[in-house]
Amino acid sequence: MLQAIAGFIERYQQWFGFPLVVAMSVTAFLIAVIRPSFIEQVELATLDYRFQLRGVKQPDQRVIIVAVDNDSLSEIGRWPWPRDKIGRIVERILGEYHAAVLGFDIVFSEAQENPVSESLRLLGRAGEESKSIRTWLERHRQLGDLDAGFEKLLAKYRDRIVLGYFFYPQGVEVPILTQANLARESELLQPSAMTAEISGSRIPYVPRMAAIEGNLPRFSRVADTAGFFNFFPDRDGMVRRIPLVAELDGYMYPSLVLQSLRVALGWPPMSVEISESGVENIRLGDHDIRVDRAGNMLLNHYGPGRTFMHVSAADVMAGQVDPALFKDAMVLLGVTAVGVFDYRPSPFDAIFPGVEGHATAMSNILHGEEIRRPQTLEIAELFAVLLLGLLCGRLVQQRGAVVQGLSIIGVPVLLVMLAIWLFAAYALWLKVSYLLLAVLLATVPITLFEYVIESRKRAFIHEAFSHYLAPKVVERLARNPEALSLGGEERHLTAMFSDIAGFSSFSENLAPQELVHFLNQYLTAMSDIILDHGGTIDKYEGDAIIAFFGAPLDMPDHASQCVLAALEQQRTLSTMREQWEKENYPVVHTRIGINSGPMVVGNMGTHRRMNYTIMGDHANLASRLEGVCKIYNTPILISRDTYLLVRERVAARFVDRVCVVGRSRPVDIYQPVGERDEVTAEQSELCRSYEKAWEMMVEGDFTEAEQRLAELHAAYPDDGPCGVMLQRVRAFRESPPADGWNGVYVLTNK
Repeated sequence: MLQAIAGFIERYQQWFGFPLVVAMSVTAFLIAVIRPSFIEQVELATLDYRFQLRGVKQPDQRVIIVAVDNDSLSEIGRWPWPRDKIGRIVERILGEYHAAVLGFDIVFSEAQENPVSESLRLLGRAGEESKSIRTWLERHRQLGDLDAGFEKLLAKYRDRIVLGYFFYPQGVEVPILTQANLARESELLQPSAMTAEISGSRIPYVPRMAAIEGNLPRFSRVADTAGFFNFFPDRDGMVRRIPLVAELDGYMYPSLVLQSLRVALGWPPMSVEISESGVENIRLGDHDIRVDRAGNMLLNHYGPGRTFMHVSAADVMAGQVDPALFKDAMVLLGVTAVGVFDYRPSPFDAIFPGVEGHATAMSNILHGEEIRRPQTLEIAELFAVLLLGLLCGRLVQQRGAVVQGLSIIGVPVLLVMLAIWLFAAYALWLKVSYLLLAVLLATVPITLFEYVIESRKRAFIHEAFSHYLAPKVVERLARNPEALSLGGEERHLTAMFSDIAGFSSFSENLAPQELVHFLNQYLTAMSDIILDHGGTIDKYEGDAIIAFFGAPLDMPDHASQCVLAALEQQRTLSTMREQWEKENYPVVHTRIGINSGPMVVGNMGTHRRMNYTIMGDHANLASRLEGVCKIYNTPILISRDTYLLVRERVAARFVDRVCVVGRSRPVDIYQPVGERDEVTAEQSELCRSYEKAWEMMVEGDFTEAEQRLAELHAAYPDDGPCGVMLQRVRAFRESPPADGWNGVYVLTNK
């Protein structure tokens, strides 16, 4: 199954290139337009993480929370408190401490029970003896009307008090009684409505009030303004945004945050602009508030709960607070006691008081610190999703691991760092999840498909080259297949042709099984040496081995490695001959011809069967030199081209200048002696003396040349070139060459 899939991918790989990049990039773009909920949830989680990375910030010190906390409940009693006690807090904050505004994050929707009326109800069960008490209580019933006292207090500070209320948005279940009071509540709230500039025929996206849980009418009538304190948490329950406006019957109503700021700032103009696209702008005096199309402001949280100053309501009631703390302050009164207030998790805290969310919004607006997502950024994100996908997808196509790694890992890391920096420095929310998705969608499939194709190529290379390349070379070639140019290319290489001298004669005396055993031993030993030196085995022709160095992978020292391999082969053969003698095999000698130069190398043959081989005049010359070894009775002969490449490392002896069969240009041939640091003084002297004798012969001094060669031959009777050259000089003494002879010896046999 996997092989079939791999074959399909390779067969249609042209469609898994840039067309796939385009398709994946467009897919990422469409996802960014649609904004699926699960990706949005991931993005919200990354936004929370950005808050945590940024750390705690200092909010505006003028925003203070008077908290009905656990200590207050322990000291004063359970919530809700009687209105006279709340009134005492109001008098302290506004009358004694001179705060700029007091906003209520609570609603007074039910009348306070009159304790005098309750006493009369209980006395109704008593006899005649209670008539005088009842008469007195009825005469002083108004003393128990705590709401009346609170109403007078609201009227006294009406221009510095903002009542709170909440509404039920359309689409949620509403209590019947609350819904029945909608008309009354709407009438009471109309004085708190804000200026609205509506350019369309409707008001889209803005929350619509289905019902209002408001304050008692007697309270609403005396207070100058009121604001809703609704929160609409995200799907995960997290508080990240706060609504600033809501709509009822065409009127736009501001939140508790806006109303409190308006009072504290001296009642500046407040307006909202709405188009067919939703809320365009909310303005409060000099403050342009950045909101989304529904009129929600993204909260820039300062830290966990109690980052703002919290003052216990019990301390305020008891007058145990420094009055200077509240001077011109913006105060919010809310409940923070555990078990009483509603828990609203924030990016910093799992238990976050709702009143602190309003305080956060007020401080954000005062300093222009709300989280921003301008429309230009949203448009730029969409284009960035498309362009990033195309760019990164293109980058990973047929590139190395470094470039692919930078595209798949490096680019996302840079995007994340950019998002964190924009958030921390400019309060900009870059929706990085869609950018990351674009990069991954465009790069990962391409990389996987190329991996499949590359694996198939590696398998082909292993199959094609494992028989005539060293395993390490095959592995390097598999990792770097572009080093192989199929179909043939001209490269500077060194070719080696080797053959066993007299193989045809002694093979006739061996049984087939013995011959196979012998050849396997020989070919294995010789091939291993070639492969160990980085050579490539072209082919076997019986006992002959054809190899070359410098392809398919580049090898700067291909000539040296080839000659060193030939020298090692001859040393190995000396050892093997001893073993073969013990096994009654014939004593064999191998001739090796080597030449360097430009050759054509590549896979040649048919589409059904091909061979990685070399061709060209220089390859043919190596083959001819192997045959020339027989004439000079030498184990190895190399051309001058090869000698010039290896002379710094290998010592070689000049042998002759010949013109081989099939080639008109003469070539100087050399016999490698050994690595330079291993050659003895005696060997060096032999080389010099032989070359001097050859030069005398070329100059026509045959007598002196014969004398020198005779001395060398006597000292080294097994030295082939000395014996051959001595016979040639003697022949020249009898029959000198033509005038102008330059020392070239023309060979007539291969």
